[in-house]
Amino acid sequence: MKRTLRPLRLSKSPLVLVLCQVRFSPILAMKDYFPKIQDRLRRKGYPQVRTAQETIFSAAGPTVLQQQRWHLHDTNRSQGIIVGENFVVFQTTAYSVFEEFVERLGLAVDAVASEVKGLFIERIGLRYVNLIRGEDWRRFVRPGLHGVQSTVLVGDSQRQLHQSVANTANGTMILRLFQNREGQVLPPDLVDDDLRTPVSPPQNVLLTLLDLDHFSARNADYTKGYVDGAIWHLHDDLDRVFRDGVVTDEALKVWA
Repeated sequence: MKRTLRPLRLSKSPLVLVLCQVRFSPILAMKDYFPKIQDRLRRKGYPQVRTAQETIFSAAGPTVLQQQRWHLHDTNRSQGIIVGENFVVFQTTAYSVFEEFVERLGLAVDAVASEVKGLFIERIGLRYVNLIRGEDWRRFVRPGLHGVQSTVLVGDSQRQLHQSVANTANGTMILRLFQNREGQVLPPDLVDDDLRTPVSPPQNVLLTLLDLDHFSARNADYTKGYVDGAIWHLHDDLDRVFRDGVVTDEALKVWA
């Protein structure tokens, strides 16, 4: 797919994390396949690995399910791959251009597919997290995300939490704005102690997170290149919404 917008090359980019999750029908024997998957990825630049347990609460009752997953990272801890029974994630805190991101993601998915065989893709999601520091955050965000303003409210005590969900031609997009003063530079569900963020967590500074998540349901057998084509459509919509619906023209000039 060709770009419809020229790439944003911002010298002061607010971007702190980009990830893509490819979800597939569960592979209950994933732990048997993983040693060979890990060996492939080790030789591709992801030598560090650890095992974690994911707790899932059943909707049918109080049953708690434990699922194993594996975290792999490069030596700089700026790129990571997570493999679970029904998903693979590629994530990076050292994003450059989308073409390179697509290549790295393809490597991760292909490593799993080559060993497991017969992956059935159910969902693909692409997510960008941006961080704005300081009380003047409204300069950088469009008015629709400014929240309630009143003389009754003490300005430096207010924190915003906003979520917008909408369909697109290619899936569903969720936009979240989340603020905190506790030095939290990533959304709570994305905190990964193994992945180094490019931002030192400042204390007592207002942090505004702009979290854009675009995903689409899929029902397709995996073939090489399938994910690449799908996420280009997700990326194109995210890029357009970020520019004309989320951040201001001033922001793009300041970050240029």
